[in-house]
Amino acid sequence: MIRTERLVLRLPQLSDLEDIHALFADGDALTYWSSGPHPSLEATREWLQPLLEDPASAEFDFFIEMGGRIVGKMGCWRPPEVGFILIRDVWGQGIAREALEGLIDFMRRRRVCDHLWADVDPRNVRSKRLLEACGFRFVRSERNTIETHIGWCDSDYFRLDLT
Repeated sequence: MIRTERLVLRLPQLSDLEDIHALFADGDALTYWSSGPHPSLEATREWLQPLLEDPASAEFDFFIEMGGRIVGKMGCWRPPEVGFILIRDVWGQGIAREALEGLIDFMRRRRVCDHLWADVDPRNVRSKRLLEACGFRFVRSERNTIETHIGWCDSDYFRLDLT
């Protein structure tokens, strides 16, 4: 668990299902995510179930709680790769930056890895700005790295040294 001024980054609970579904059902929020919107609450429940059954598998992959509700996801599904997503109604409030700074500090203290990296669609300007604001540096671009619900996507790679 990670605490910041306004946020708690924590593992999910079944009681978070509706908030998590609202996040993963939003096509706009998921534009640059690796998969498309969840079509139903049941689809979100099926996606969430492995995390609930094996929380150790998501030791560094957190959901962002603010004011008692889940508003996003921030973490390393597989360290050192960082990923994040926020529900649209909290965009522009500095929440992603606060959560990412909390995660960076946590990963430095835990010494899980010596760096973090992020794979960002080049069109995702907001995410690239956030990474740079938190000290990540652009490393390289590659074309057609992943096929998602919006078709083949390119990648810009960013890295942050933790040591």
